[in-house]
Amino acid sequence: MISLNYMKYSEWQSLSTDERKSIGWHRHPHIKTATLFSIAFIIAFIAVVFGISKNSMVHLNRKPTAQEAFNMARGIVKDHLKQPSTAQFPGHDFKPVIDTANNNYQIRSTVKALNIQGKTINAEWVVDMHYTGGDWSEKTSWQVKSVSISPEIN
Repeated sequence: MISLNYMKYSEWQSLSTDERKSIGWHRHPHIKTATLFSIAFIIAFIAVVFGISKNSMVHLNRKPTAQEAFNMARGIVKDHLKQPSTAQFPGHDFKPVIDTANNNYQIRSTVKALNIQGKTINAEWVVDMHYTGGDWSEKTSWQVKSVSISPEIN
């Protein structure tokens, strides 16, 4: 009788039928490997499922708030600037006009950014957009109707 704590597959193959029967299942190389891979797969699967469902519950199945629409509008305004990395937006200073029945959002605020000549310009902006549904944090969930930046930061 062999009393090994750990056995390689090649050692398992060299055992007689009687020796294999006398060794406990926890020393069997196939069962040990399969068990470890099964446990790892189940843990990974559960982590993925909970991660996806947690993300979906955060943004879906509700209309965006005024702050969320403002966050999206800031990104849209940045896309229209010549030097978007220099843009500075106020944290909560904005004026929303929201028509939740039709999913229309108009956001007004200001931005401070550098123009092409390197001069800092303070500008007011207005973004009219329509929420089409889905994850509010995705640009594909919004249809931009108009963007107005005054004075133009060029």
